Amino acid sequence: MRLGRGRLSKYKGQPSVQGELGQKEAFRRLTGYLVDLKAPLAVGFLASVVWSLLNLIGTGWLASTFIDTITRLQGTGRMAEVNRLIALAVLLYLARGVVYFVMNYTWNYAGQSLSLRLRNEIFAHLQSLHIAFFDHRKTGQLMSAISNDVPAVNAVLTVVQDSITAPVLVVVGTGLLFWLNWKLALVACICLPPIAAVIVRATRRTRRYAGQVQANLAQVSEHAEETLSGIRVVRSFGNEEYEIARFMEKSSSVTRAILRNLRTRLAMVPLVELLGALAIILVLWVAGVQIVTDQQAAFTTGDMLFFVMALQQVANGCKNLGQISVNLTASTVAADRVFTLLSCKSEIVDKPEAVELDRVQGRVVFDDVSFGYSAGIPVLAGISFVMEPGEVVAVVGPTGAGKTTIAALIPRFYDVMSGSLRVDGVDIRDCTLKSLRRQIGIVPQETVLFAGTVRENIAYGRLGSTDEEITAAAKMANAWEFIERMPEGMETRIGERGVTLSGGQRQRIAIARAVLRDPRILILDEATSSLDTQSEALVQDALQKLVAHRTTLVIAHRLSTIRNANKILVIKEGHIVESGPHEELLARGGTYADLYRTQFRFDDGAARGPYEA
Repeated sequence: MRLGRGRLSKYKGQPSVQGELGQKEAFRRLTGYLVDLKAPLAVGFLASVVWSLLNLIGTGWLASTFIDTITRLQGTGRMAEVNRLIALAVLLYLARGVVYFVMNYTWNYAGQSLSLRLRNEIFAHLQSLHIAFFDHRKTGQLMSAISNDVPAVNAVLTVVQDSITAPVLVVVGTGLLFWLNWKLALVACICLPPIAAVIVRATRRTRRYAGQVQANLAQVSEHAEETLSGIRVVRSFGNEEYEIARFMEKSSSVTRAILRNLRTRLAMVPLVELLGALAIILVLWVAGVQIVTDQQAAFTTGDMLFFVMALQQVANGCKNLGQISVNLTASTVAADRVFTLLSCKSEIVDKPEAVELDRVQGRVVFDDVSFGYSAGIPVLAGISFVMEPGEVVAVVGPTGAGKTTIAALIPRFYDVMSGSLRVDGVDIRDCTLKSLRRQIGIVPQETVLFAGTVRENIAYGRLGSTDEEITAAAKMANAWEFIERMPEGMETRIGERGVTLSGGQRQRIAIARAVLRDPRILILDEATSSLDTQSEALVQDALQKLVAHRTTLVIAHRLSTIRNANKILVIKEGHIVESGPHEELLARGGTYADLYRTQFRFDDGAARGPYEA
């Protein structure tokens, strides 16, 4: 059933999913999620510090000591000291291996935990949002938040890890350089200002490109989801090449944005490395001059090796510091989109004092109800009528008159703007949504089935139903006769949206689902308008069983199906212009009679419908 497509100004204040919170607010909220991961992050923090120190000091000290030792002991034949250093080297690299495993596993564990939580929260949040929210968002756009934005947010853990290791390497490493040889350390520092300038410039450009990448990825997801879901329409019109061209253009825009971002990031890395290499070369030259020309120099070959290795680690730390800002920008852009989506609030919520509806009798009262999808443009105006328990009420009228809107208001997909809608005397805004919708069954014109088994699709009407109850519902819906002929019966998988079934079969499964739900109030959007004669007869027979003893609202497109309804409401431009039984309305010669004659002027012998009083 198509419910309220279009423009809900009532919800215009809602943020979109394009990212409107701002990166600072998004980062603040993301920090709260990281605090909840304090245990693995604490272990990762400690392992990262140890890893950095082992790389910075342990390996450099061991290498320099080994060089100086074998130089000092050359030709002496004394191997004990060398053997101790070799044993220490083995222990050092074993420790590095253990620390490496712990560090990377804990960071990845924290990252996957963050992704899991965000994915689950986004999906659960989408389930809670009002129908109007989805009227204005494309499914692909929402899916992009899960498939593209969440992984991008997850990259913030790389930022956190680098935020630990890089400062350790830079700060501790710089101190170590000055401790080893302050003159050489000053020489090395000459290259620090240019490195900082490169990092700042790259960060500014990357911040701009990161938003473009995420927005373009969302557009690709939107187009792919929309085209694949409508693949039969695409094929029937032979528009495959057109859709491929559109997708290729959108996909190319993603690639261009990614490559612009990548060029900036990759250009920064060699520039920083080049400046770092120049610093190392300059240090090597100065140290070489010092060692070669000054025989009394206390700065040995091993010391020079230690200094160069430490300087290399400092250069790596500077490079990682530059990546921190770049990666943080990409993560916060994605986080902005994710948390903007999570900030959207449903306008249809339970009141704090909402009551639980027990099983109702099914008396539905529209009392001077008005509603519109846009401010100042009413769809319904002053609608008043009563559906008594067990009564069948049909709503007819021209396209756009407001028929489907009336049906959408009963399960409170939208709230009335004025007047009231009551079930058994209780305003539906005063009861819980769950208890209200538990009383209602809907058989839409466009049947929605899931890509599971026949059993799963029928059981969706009431989760936890027994096999006997599911089978009984299928038989009552006239679905059992084709189900038992299927290769695996109830366990046959029907494909996405039930593509392996005919229209009549899909409708009968939808009816079986409604039968299993056993609602007191039933909403039928004419379910037989697109079926062949044989399928229509089976569906109508199933509907006749379904409506028995239930309050039923029928959105009628084919007037032949509602001749025996208790009451027919004729809607025109949002108003009820006529009301009464079929024969009475025909005798009046008004709007209903005109509609009837127009529809049946070539067929005055149409079959009677299933909606018996």
